[in-house]
Amino acid sequence: MPYIFILALIFLFSFLFFYRLDYNTLVSWDEAWYASIARDILKSGNWIDTSFNGKPFYDHPPLGFWLMALSYKIFGINEFSARFPSAFLGLLTIILVFFIFRKLFKNDYIAFVSSLILGTSVWYILRVRSGNLDSILLFFYALTVYFSLKAKDNFFWFILTGIAFGFLVLSKTLVGISAIFLIFLINFQNFLKLFSSKKNFLNNFLIILVSFILFFLIVSPWYKFHLEKYPEFFYHHFFDIGTRRKTLQDFLKLNYQLPLFYLHMGVRKWYYLWWVSFIYFFISLKFLKKEIFFLLFWNIVVLYPFLTTDLTHIWHLLPVYLPLSMIIAGGFYYLGRSMYRWFQKKFRKINLFKKYFLKIDFFNFIYLFCFLILTVIQIKNFYKEIIPQSKYLPDEVEISKRLTKYKEKIFLDDDFLPIAVFYSQKQVTPLYTLPDELGTMVKLFKSKENNFVIVTRNWAVANLDKEGIKYIFLEKNKSYSILKKE
Repeated sequence: MPYIFILALIFLFSFLFFYRLDYNTLVSWDEAWYASIARDILKSGNWIDTSFNGKPFYDHPPLGFWLMALSYKIFGINEFSARFPSAFLGLLTIILVFFIFRKLFKNDYIAFVSSLILGTSVWYILRVRSGNLDSILLFFYALTVYFSLKAKDNFFWFILTGIAFGFLVLSKTLVGISAIFLIFLINFQNFLKLFSSKKNFLNNFLIILVSFILFFLIVSPWYKFHLEKYPEFFYHHFFDIGTRRKTLQDFLKLNYQLPLFYLHMGVRKWYYLWWVSFIYFFISLKFLKKEIFFLLFWNIVVLYPFLTTDLTHIWHLLPVYLPLSMIIAGGFYYLGRSMYRWFQKKFRKINLFKKYFLKIDFFNFIYLFCFLILTVIQIKNFYKEIIPQSKYLPDEVEISKRLTKYKEKIFLDDDFLPIAVFYSQKQVTPLYTLPDELGTMVKLFKSKENNFVIVTRNWAVANLDKEGIKYIFLEKNKSYSILKKE
């Protein structure tokens, strides 16, 4: 039975994740930004000192960029290869969720439904189909949890937990750190045995020691290099990016309206089922079961930080989707089974019902059928939103591709810098980064700067005409022009 479920998941989500993956061009900011960083890694051969547009980049650790660079080596530098690691690991995460739930509850039906829910959450698919870091983060988060659960029964698996956690930390700034609470909760008894049993002390101590060594060997090279080379790295990486400059006091103030709205928009119809399941687990006291308590604890650990800030974006909440999908699948299974048992008591004397409809297999069928119907409805509603219906070349991408032939210094009078950098394959200087005396196109043309071309919107050329500034018009499309100084 599990193999049928796994094959069904692979078939469905391979289509949703990979079909027309390269139809859309890369978008600003993050996708084209990260794709350019990965290309620089491949061109320079420097896998540690990550950079973008000629400047150091250390907002996020490099694992996602490494995977993109490896994808470039296999498929070439293009949209598909930039998105392939995200799509591939997104598919593996779906399978991992199945095995995590199966490990927790020994039930293939709930495990299958939890994977369906995760895979049909709209923003999960959108980010899986993009060259961003979220899908990579979720894969290593799920892998860390899975190995932790395996370690609970056989502590040797804790070594793989340390390795997975190391890659999780290298996936995205600070987001994966919350997994340490889950690792500790799952393996709490193993940690107790370290001190309570002389027989297992040496063995468990060596396993923990090896795990920590492997973790630090994975994480430390990139962090050590940047801490030593860039004085501002520590504050920028951990505070500006990692915590959004929040203080400890900020984490005690709830600001939940926007994050919950984003969570609703991200998972669509599953949102209300999540609330029903969450409430049911508390009312029924099933949260006292250790497996269910673990899921609720996991949900709270990853969701709470986002409920204390108004800087949350919709894609930030993707780590919440992992426990959310399992809570919904488990909540409705146990709620439905309770209702089914009540139904059995009422109709057990009727032979027809007793023979055909009062068996647990029939309940499993109804449970699975209902969620398959909801899955179909969910996919039908968002299909055109996630699958491109035709190829389209945006004007900013088209004009950026034209820049490849120019050897002059390139300026950009707009806000699509990552697109310009990726598709021109050149360094590009946006005007907003220049000093005030050069910060507009008019000021740039009046300056002593000579050997350059600039991309600007067509309507902005009138600003040069008004000032009587002479320029050479090189080319244009519907939205943008390329100019140079006369």
